[in-house]
Amino acid sequence: MQRYIEQLIDDIHKATWNLKPPHSLWEESEADPDNELELEDMSFVEQYIEGEKQPIAQITGIGAEQLPPSEKLAIEQRALLAVELEKLLQYFHFVLDFPATLPGHLRYPFIRDFWSEEHVPLSFGENHIEFCDYEVEHCPFPGYCTTCKEVEAQMKYDEERDATGDFDFDFDVDSLLPDLEQLEDIWDARDKIENDDEPDDDPDPNDHSPS
Repeated sequence: MQRYIEQLIDDIHKATWNLKPPHSLWEESEADPDNELELEDMSFVEQYIEGEKQPIAQITGIGAEQLPPSEKLAIEQRALLAVELEKLLQYFHFVLDFPATLPGHLRYPFIRDFWSEEHVPLSFGENHIEFCDYEVEHCPFPGYCTTCKEVEAQMKYDEERDATGDFDFDFDVDSLLPDLEQLEDIWDARDKIENDDEPDDDPDPNDHSPS
């Protein structure tokens, strides 16, 4: 098996040679991938509007059948393959959102399952892949992930705040209202302008000044 692992890693390295040219929409739009806003907008268009899903095997050039089942690998082999496969996926703009402390050998089964999925390939940017549904009882990374508990605590806090009506605003509402004296000055000035502009209802018949 070790010889096979070495050959597989060599294939993974060679797979980076097959990077495809950017989607035509980048050239047509003349968007700059180094511009953060343009990158975000065009990546969204490419992924959700113009792009077509493809098997991960087709995108990367590594077939799902090439990845051995976890039970046939030693812990060290799983960890090694996890590192190499994550690097390959990042090369093709896929970022797997694992907890930072999750060991490589525990990542490998998730990565192998990911190879059976279909996704839209990106030319630039990052496509983050999440494995968590933010439900503590169904957390896929028990003991390594705190996100589920943090989300649950935030939701509980929001519900309690909504129930009590205790909203904590960081600004003074009164400060948003205009000053009353300023309003009175504005109204007086507006009335004066309107009165000055009103025509005289009883013009002097002896007034022969040109109009």
